[in-house]
Amino acid sequence: MKKIERVEWAVSNVMAMFLALMGILVFSNVVLRYVFNSGLTWAEEFSRFLFVWVVFLGAIGALKENHHLGFSSLVEALPGPVKKLCYVISQSLMLVCLWVLFDGSFEMTTLTIDTLAPATNIPLAFMYGIGIVTSVGMFLIVCCNLYRALFVKGAIDHLVHMKESEDDRIVDQLAGKGEGAK
Repeated sequence: MKKIERVEWAVSNVMAMFLALMGILVFSNVVLRYVFNSGLTWAEEFSRFLFVWVVFLGAIGALKENHHLGFSSLVEALPGPVKKLCYVISQSLMLVCLWVLFDGSFEMTTLTIDTLAPATNIPLAFMYGIGIVTSVGMFLIVCCNLYRALFVKGAIDHLVHMKESEDDRIVDQLAGKGEGAK
């Protein structure tokens, strides 16, 4: 297994563990509230922290797989050099946004390192630290995509093409099966 595949596998497993833990905590809390008229005060807060981490880690994976929603119809219709220019400009703007995310997350993480969450006593830096992880992960992906767009022949068509919805993927799969049968 390549290093990048190991990282993807690890991130996917962490997300799965976080989701399972969230489900257990929320379900346990609901049962405790309705059956025993009590609850775990820290469970809601911890579940919220886990949810934020799952969302941000999922965003990294979606960017890597080019699964973020996008409107690429106009760019796909452009000639090759203009398409490449539009892609490079959009990725450059993403790098600027990722820098802003990194800078803000780093600032908030350092400011809240000594501030504890009320119910769990976990430093709030844990909540803001995911912004650093996300910005660095997405920065690496965007840089790799820019490299591919600029230096790998024909990669721009793959990079620009986005699925408009989940239904498009199903239609593409069905169409691919139909062509294979011919």
